[in-house]
Amino acid sequence: MQHLDLEHVRTIESACHLHPWTMKNFVDCLQANYWNYVLCLDASPEQVIGHCIVMPGVNELHLLNISIMPEYQRHRIAYQALIAIEVMAKEHGHEKILLEVRASNIAALGLYGKLHYQMIGTRKNYYPSKIGSESHREDALVMEKALK
Repeated sequence: MQHLDLEHVRTIESACHLHPWTMKNFVDCLQANYWNYVLCLDASPEQVIGHCIVMPGVNELHLLNISIMPEYQRHRIAYQALIAIEVMAKEHGHEKILLEVRASNIAALGLYGKLHYQMIGTRKNYYPSKIGSESHREDALVMEKALK
């Protein structure tokens, strides 16, 4: 991911989330030198269809964001991206990957389950959400995958 990708990234982010990341969130991740990726189709490498941001730590990675354009979801793109991240994590000596996911995000929970992530905790009222016209907060499930 580069600065010139950010307009595409923000469009995808807005299509995927009720409370999308701001442009500043993405700029901060680029400046921090996180593992920032855009996901493209092999047939159209100039067409950005998703993005992924991973924050490296000492011996672990934290998946901060993975988003795929709605029309490309359920085509194994996120699955393949996560497998690639696992390979790179192992090459860099990281022992685990952590992430948070909305408790209501059944599709993501299914994906993480297929990849053998385990639930290790809950962050109460972590995500802003809406039910009807009322704002409230939704729990995040904290998941981990051991790589060694």
